[in-house]
Amino acid sequence: MQDILIIGAFDRYNYGDLLFPIILEKQLQTYGLDFRFQFFGLVKSDLRPEGGIPTQGLQDFYRQCSDPDHPVHVIIAGGEALGVTWNSLYAALSPVFQKINYRHKRINKILDLNGLTRKFLGGKTRLPFLLGKKRFPGIRSIILNSLGGSGLSDATFLKYRELIPKLQHADYFAVRDEVTLRNVLNAGLEAHLFPDSAILMAEFFPLGTLKDKVSADVRAYVETHRGAYAFVQINKKTTRGHEKTIAAELDRVHEEGHTELCFCPIGKALDHDDHEALHHLGKLVKSPFTYFDADTIWDIMYLIANSKCYIGTSLHGAITAMSYAVPHVGLKVEKLSAYLGTWGVEGNRDAVEFSGLFDRFMTATGVAKEELEESRDRQFAEIRKAFDLMVATITSKPEVKE
Repeated sequence: MQDILIIGAFDRYNYGDLLFPIILEKQLQTYGLDFRFQFFGLVKSDLRPEGGIPTQGLQDFYRQCSDPDHPVHVIIAGGEALGVTWNSLYAALSPVFQKINYRHKRINKILDLNGLTRKFLGGKTRLPFLLGKKRFPGIRSIILNSLGGSGLSDATFLKYRELIPKLQHADYFAVRDEVTLRNVLNAGLEAHLFPDSAILMAEFFPLGTLKDKVSADVRAYVETHRGAYAFVQINKKTTRGHEKTIAAELDRVHEEGHTELCFCPIGKALDHDDHEALHHLGKLVKSPFTYFDADTIWDIMYLIANSKCYIGTSLHGAITAMSYAVPHVGLKVEKLSAYLGTWGVEGNRDAVEFSGLFDRFMTATGVAKEELEESRDRQFAEIRKAFDLMVATITSKPEVKE
């Protein structure tokens, strides 16, 4: 039996983070091998009511990674995990700390906020996902699964000098977009380029399966509005100060684009606060709209999969649309733009300025279904290659690299 420890931000209600462990486990199970999975976050949690999985906490993770008599394989599950700090992760779990972290640039001039948060949480590495076999002798292999790092810079590598050697010693290292790939290549590193593993959701959750998992209200809405509405999501941090522009563009989607509006948050965790942003936006749009509160990840997935178009700032909202071959409009977010630039269809390979929302909506909804399916199928084929390599890494004889 191979013990596989999957770690990530599965301990807060953020749609994309909750998808990673589910898809990883399901795809790895298709190989029919004797794998035993365990899931870890910063803290012990249980988000099964929202569609997630229970997690063990950080100290449980360290304990298992430190036992050389019971070797384990560690998978960093995905997301913008390259260079992520302790303080940015914890800000999504603590309302008090969120307010502190909001001023992190100012605080870091006099204090090491990452170091202080690490000490508070009992972290044993400079950055949360920066693991090494020397420090943790129970780890047989370290797998970095299609990670994002579009914001990585020379300054990041200079500040965290152990980042490069730790990434060099990973047994498998893949990134999910060309911007991140350039960033790691410029740092003298090598990595595979594969899509985000969440792209496989439509394989495991076809519409018929999803229909049985969603709330009655969502099922009824889709039954009567399928293909007639735009699924709209925005986060608070990125769109602050631009709400009037977004509202005016959405009014055009409704009036000129003859499309209903469905508002639904994707990131309800602290530091995302989609629900707050959407409530404010709802006061500014002149058009009628329907609001769902995203009770589960299944409601979100089903609403996007049956929409005419996804519009939002969430990368995994766009990836959901891609998985179900639904038109999508990404709004001005760096990691979203990087992903669309790598895997998007012609004419829709970036995240647009808020003032370009309606024009991009018209372009996106004009893309042929076949092109969307081609993009989806290319990503399916590539991520399957990635899983083949990950499984080969897990099942191969370990090579000591530190």
